Amino acid sequence: MTYPEPTQYREPTQHREPTQHREPTRYQLQPGYQDLPAYGVLRDHSQATVALVLGVVAFCTGLLFLSPIAWWLGRQAVREIDATPGVYNNRSMAQAGQICGLIGTVLLGAGLLFVLVTMVFVVTI
Repeated sequence: MTYPEPTQYREPTQHREPTQHREPTRYQLQPGYQDLPAYGVLRDHSQATVALVLGVVAFCTGLLFLSPIAWWLGRQAVREIDATPGVYNNRSMAQAGQICGLIGTVLLGAGLLFVLVTMVFVVTI
């Protein structure tokens, strides 16, 4: 069996190196229109989740010293979520953590006030 003669090949073109190295493109979420949400997948704000977990743990277990931290993290997460619309989707978790932290902080303050009044009352007797 004989093979036909190969056709004439062209010389490969020279590959030119780019003058500058480009960074890979990072696409941002595209904003939505008036009644439509933004395009793309919305992310969860990690501080909102932490605030909710701290608030619930502090409220349910009695570790009320965690409540001010949950309140602060929840407030910070709500502010960041409001500052960047169309990026995060768990604002309600941040609000729930903020509210649980607020309730726990009030209970912590009431407990400390009770202990202080009790100590003053015992000392004066």
